[in-house]
Amino acid sequence: MDRHSDEETPTFTLDDISHAFDDGEFCFYLQPKCNAVTGAIVGMEALIRWDHPKYGVITPDRFIPLLEQAKMVTRFDFYIWRSVCEMLARWQREGRNTVPVSVNVSMTDIDAVDVARTLGDMLDRYGVDPGLLQVEITESVIAQNFEVVTSTIHDLHECGIAVLMDDFGSAYSSLNMLKDINVEAIKLDMKFLDLNSDNEAKGLKIVEAVIDMAYQLRIGVIAEGAQTAQQVNQLRELGCIYIQGYFFFKPLTVEQAEDLLEKRSDCHQFWNISRDLRQKDYRKSHSGRALLESSSVAAHAFELLEKGVSEISRLNLMTGEYRVIRRDSVLPEVPSDDFSDYCETLVDERIIHPRDAMKFLTFMNLPDLRHRLFNDRRSVFTYFASEIEAESGIVAFSILVSDEVGADDPWAVVLVETNLPFDLLARDLQIGYRQDSLTGLLNRNAYDADVRRKDIFAGKSVVCMYVDLIGLHEVNNHLGHAKGDKTLCDVADAARAFFGDDRIYRIGGDEFVVLSSSHTLEQTRKQASYMATQLRDRGCEISVGMAAAHGGDELPKAIEQAETEMRAAKKAYYAQNGNRRQARMLNEKLEGILVHSQDMEQLLWYLHVRYTIAYVVDLRADTHRPIVSGQLFLRMLREHGGSFKEAMQAYCDEMVAPQCRSSFQLLFDYEFVQARVRATGALQYGYTKTNGERILITIFPSRNSAHETIWVFSKADLPQVEEELFDD
Repeated sequence: MDRHSDEETPTFTLDDISHAFDDGEFCFYLQPKCNAVTGAIVGMEALIRWDHPKYGVITPDRFIPLLEQAKMVTRFDFYIWRSVCEMLARWQREGRNTVPVSVNVSMTDIDAVDVARTLGDMLDRYGVDPGLLQVEITESVIAQNFEVVTSTIHDLHECGIAVLMDDFGSAYSSLNMLKDINVEAIKLDMKFLDLNSDNEAKGLKIVEAVIDMAYQLRIGVIAEGAQTAQQVNQLRELGCIYIQGYFFFKPLTVEQAEDLLEKRSDCHQFWNISRDLRQKDYRKSHSGRALLESSSVAAHAFELLEKGVSEISRLNLMTGEYRVIRRDSVLPEVPSDDFSDYCETLVDERIIHPRDAMKFLTFMNLPDLRHRLFNDRRSVFTYFASEIEAESGIVAFSILVSDEVGADDPWAVVLVETNLPFDLLARDLQIGYRQDSLTGLLNRNAYDADVRRKDIFAGKSVVCMYVDLIGLHEVNNHLGHAKGDKTLCDVADAARAFFGDDRIYRIGGDEFVVLSSSHTLEQTRKQASYMATQLRDRGCEISVGMAAAHGGDELPKAIEQAETEMRAAKKAYYAQNGNRRQARMLNEKLEGILVHSQDMEQLLWYLHVRYTIAYVVDLRADTHRPIVSGQLFLRMLREHGGSFKEAMQAYCDEMVAPQCRSSFQLLFDYEFVQARVRATGALQYGYTKTNGERILITIFPSRNSAHETIWVFSKADLPQVEEELFDD
């Protein structure tokens, strides 16, 4: 915090600044950039400060103009660049929590030195990961010196350094420039947020358009200068996730920033901004819905996915504000932006049939609708009788919300589909979304309808690819359904990446179908192989089958062939390496959860010290799932093809003291073990290892299956082994 006022600070001379520089009075502060949804710190910007011995901390507006006049800016920037690299190197060396830090580069710097080479040499000299350093170049510098700056940006990218366009909107705001400039993100200038009652409506629409445009161009957006909760909420509603401003943090000293990072008070993992921006998909939600249920961008997504809708709008469930994104002429115009007025107009214009008017107004009553959606946090679909253009039909409403809808995120997307004939209800009583709510793919309803509509593929060659996610049941049971949902979304995202031009369906819990008329059978096999490899790198395994058909009439037979091939591939996978790979995959995921969660470090230490082995064992199938795995026991499992009983026999021969081996072998009698567990609720057995260490085995039932038991090996001070533990 600055310790001076304007009145107290004198006018400085160039000599004052030179002496201060030589005396080491200049330093830099760090201002965090935050994820406005989670509160996590995602990066920091280095800002030069003068720590004056008499006047306290002096901001750059008091001395930068003098530096520019004396052409000394590069000297000071060079000092900041080097200081930041030294700090990042120290953070890495000391094992501190790190986030990327951005430094500012001016046109004076670009004219004076080879910026990319200079920064690259600094990174090499100090051994800093290039992903931890970013460069910010102002919009005006880029616009005025386009060719020179674009060349510098290219060279910075070659060094692995991300580039952000600073102060976007402060001067030129050339939208055409964005198509030619290759930056990872734009930083919205704080002037965008300088709104009042006269310009707020227009200003917000401009901000929304800029954010939407940037994301369509696959350019990230970071807003700077947010100082109030209202500004942050507005930016979040408009789709801007990343924000830098006094509302979150003022510029901090290095020590304060280090203390903040060390405490990790936001309880979220820190985000690698360089990696995330380069991946170009950071707006996707963790659930994999990928924009289908967020902000106004959802309207554009649904405009592509739902060509038949007559209206796409946004509804603020708190205030009743109703913003129309697109509306066909068949629906009446409403003079106000109020949801209640909109509903009354639909009744007055007989869009809603008089006999359904009261039912409609009751359902759409804003307080009741808000209460239902905030509590259930689930999208709704409903329909009412209609007299659109004097014809009998129905009008359907889809009100879509995210799973985080609430007072802080009150926006819903409203889709209105008109002039649907009544006989549609008679043919198909399951009118509902064609999109799967978890993955955003087409769902089973859409799949069944498309297969029945043979005209879709009339005269076309079509390849059916049937995909099954292997091990979803084990993931759900072992790591929880949230992890299982994330795995399903990973498969969905991979399918979009490799088959984005085709029809992709999630037709069951862990089954997907791709109907492709844009790829040959050979091309589809190649794409499927790439997809499987990408998913394997993420810890997912899939089994795939496919077959080709010509036209819709042959499609059902091709689907059957593809499913049969998929099931054979799945069976072969399990026969070859299913148990081993699943054990490794689940163990790695569990380890990842423990290691990356702040609150789990103590638990991980405790489990490692206290419990040497813990497994879920199916006594009927002799299969297992790891909870805590020692390297020795994992080796024994691998050597015996995943058989828990055979691994236990090897463990007994190698690790159990000779005097205990006879009684230890009673554990190999699964019928005996299961009988004792059922009779007493738990079985305990103590034994001594060959090194003299005493171990207690506790076996108790699992809630998931009558045949599953949980075996826990714990270190403890135990009495001498008693054979009575195994008396009938």
